[in-house]
Amino acid sequence: MRVGGQAVMEGVLMRSPNFWGVAVRTPDGEVDIKAERFRSVTGRSRLLRLPVIRGFVSLAETLWLGMRALTLSTNIALGEEQELSRKEIAGTMLFGLVLAVVLFLAVPVLGTKGIGWLLGGRIENPLVFNLVEGVLRIAIFLAYLVGITAVSRDIKRFFAYHGAEHKAIKVYERGDELVPENARDLDTSHVRCGTSFILYVLVLSILAFSLLGIQGWAAMVASRIVVIPLVAGIAFEFIMWSARHQDNPAVKVLIWPGLQLQKLTTREPTDEMVEVAMASLKKVLSMEREVRGGGVDDGTSKLVI
Repeated sequence: MRVGGQAVMEGVLMRSPNFWGVAVRTPDGEVDIKAERFRSVTGRSRLLRLPVIRGFVSLAETLWLGMRALTLSTNIALGEEQELSRKEIAGTMLFGLVLAVVLFLAVPVLGTKGIGWLLGGRIENPLVFNLVEGVLRIAIFLAYLVGITAVSRDIKRFFAYHGAEHKAIKVYERGDELVPENARDLDTSHVRCGTSFILYVLVLSILAFSLLGIQGWAAMVASRIVVIPLVAGIAFEFIMWSARHQDNPAVKVLIWPGLQLQKLTTREPTDEMVEVAMASLKKVLSMEREVRGGGVDDGTSKLVI
């Protein structure tokens, strides 16, 4: 059974084909576990199960579930009972999307045009323009990761739970018992990690955006927003394919950069953190066993974030 997960505040979200659950370490040291049924919309439409399309849909669902779990875990970790409303969750997601558009689409376009101006003209070749733009985008992403890690202790703990999530899934995929002792010797990387996914999106976007030509900055940003879902869908298919063939020497070369990048977004977790991740995983697996045979694995729970 394929599973995926995400780190949240003082805990881990795990997702199976038919359920999602979140386990959080409470202020008094206990593990609070909540889970409920979740069926992807891709299971209701053949169109949404088509390659590339299913990737973008999966990404959207992952973001929505992640935001719900993050707000829930924050309330539990802080010892608060009040949960954020759907409007507040949607507002937070909208703010995050706008920030992403500004940082990773608008700023690289404007920065590349600025570099052309500093060189005494403008960059006319679309491939060269998008290569420079892509390098700037990747540099901004790396600087963002390094910056938030350097200034926030909470982010370091968040990344440690990210490592715990990866380790728990690795133990499960190896067929070992879900106990922290079995995770100690495993590293914190995973071939299906969302960090790798983002890197593939950044690299593929260089090629995709090169086909759009060079226009005014507003038109270029708008065109990139339109094309990003396609790029994300292709990156999703690649990460799923690479996971199935990760023992192939050529595939190992392709996935190596993503695995190395995960050193910025994961930290070595404590046994207590791994225990939380495994508690979440055990919960969704037990719920799956109760309905075994009644669900369909449409593949959208594969992405590890």
